[in-house]
Order: sequence, then C-alpha cells, then structure tokens
Amino acid sequence: MKSIALAAALLIYQGPYMSVLWAADTAVSVPDSPPGQPLEPVPPPVAKSQTAAVKADADTDAGAESPQVELVDIPTADILDPMTYSTNFRFYNDGGIASRLVIGPLKRVNLGVTFDAQQVIGSGDPHMVRPSVYFKLRAFDGTDALPALALGYDNQAYLYQNSTHDFLEKEKGLYLVGSHEIFIPDLDLSAGMNINEFDNTKLYGFFGASYKIVPSFAVMAEYDNIRNAGDNRVNIGGRYWLTSYFNVDLAARNVGRGEARGGERIVRLNYTSHFPF
Repeated sequence: MKSIALAAALLIYQGPYMSVLWAADTAVSVPDSPPGQPLEPVPPPVAKSQTAAVKADADTDAGAESPQVELVDIPTADILDPMTYSTNFRFYNDGGIASRLVIGPLKRVNLGVTFDAQQVIGSGDPHMVRPSVYFKLRAFDGTDALPALALGYDNQAYLYQNSTHDFLEKEKGLYLVGSHEIFIPDLDLSAGMNINEFDNTKLYGFFGASYKIVPSFAVMAEYDNIRNAGDNRVNIGGRYWLTSYFNVDLAARNVGRGEARGGERIVRLNYTSHFPF
C-alpha cells in the first residue's frame, strides 16, 4: 500500500512538468534571427476571396490594352503605342478575307499593309486582290475641350468586282479625323473628312461613335461616305474583348441596302501585342 501511494504522489508531482516538456516538443519551430534584429513577422495567407477580387478587377479591365484605332469602316484618332503591333482578319461576303498588319515603330506613327483575297472560304476560285498600304500620324493628343487629331492614308477599298475590275466602294484615301469623349464616360465621337480621288478632289465626310456598355463590350455606329445621298453608308456593330489584347467585331455594313449595293455582314478578329524584342 505504501508503494502504491508513493507512485501516485510521484505522478501528481511530475504531471505539470511533463506537460510543459510535451508542449515544448510539439511547438512550431521558429528560425533564429541574427543577433540584435527582431524576428520578421510572417505574412498572413491570402484569402480566396481576395484572389477572386483581384481576378475580377483584371477581367473588368479587358478593353484597356487594345485602342480602338477604327470603328466598322471609319478611322479614329487613336493609334497603337510604340513597339506594339496589331493584326486583324476581316471575313466578308463570298468567302473573302482581308488581312491587315499594323505596327507602331515610333511614337505617334503607325504603318501597315493589307492583303485582300476573295472566295478563300467556299467552293469558288480563290484569288488575291491588290494589296493596300496604311499610314497614320497622331498630330494632336487633345485636351478636355479639344479633340485629338490624326492624319492618315488608307487605300483599302471594299468589294472588288471581277466584272469591272474595280471596287464597288472606294477607299478612304487621305483623311483627317478627330476623336473626343462626349457627354458621358466611354462615349467617344469621331468625325473627319477624306479625299480618295486626287484628280477631281472630291471631298467626303464621315462620323461615328462607340460606347462601352461594360469594359469588355462596346457598340459602334457610323455614317460614312457622306457626299451624295445615294452613296452614303450606315454601318453598325459590336466589339467584344475576350482578353485585353484580343477582340471580335460583328457588324452590318451599308444597312438597308441589298447585296448589289454593298450591303453585307462581316466578322473581324483583332489582336494587339508588343514586339517580342
């Protein structure tokens, strides 16, 4: 009996001491800091909700990296940043594809070339149409009251007719355009004038607007080729940014006119990126 009582007393006496030793063995080890320097605090883990919020902010800024250098047909005063390039592929009626490459070699200057091919999609005989060149100079950045201005040249015409060996719709040629945000944020208006035949100096006008309903989607409307009432064109469309560098246009050109007068629906894929060097 005395031995049992002595063992019980020993357990009671050493119990707190053993608990302290067990806690010390199972504690998380902390690395030693250099002498004289306090321990650096361990940053708290990022919550999943914060990560989702950052991703959501990036998604809402989808259209930030791709300037709207043109609407459906008309140019704007926007240009590509230096050391960037853009490519677009315009799919139009009868299986035609117009491919354009534009580069920003210098600040305020864009250069480009377009290759047009008809009946690429379908069962017809595919053939190339003459290539065209593209140039744009942003002459003025604009202010709160004055629009940005750009001077450019674009000889890309539309709807080549094999029977006449000419285009149904003439190119812009030499143009001057101004763009400015009006009334409400993300509502941009562009207007300008152009000359496409230098021998008789016929002056044409155009204007259009785009409005970003959400950062990743904009609607576009324009009134083009303004000179003779029968040749004026109304174009409407929408632009959707899948990413900040890639967007898709769906548009109707020459609304209200039949195919014989240039009415058509088009799809255009636009990609913008930086030079890899």
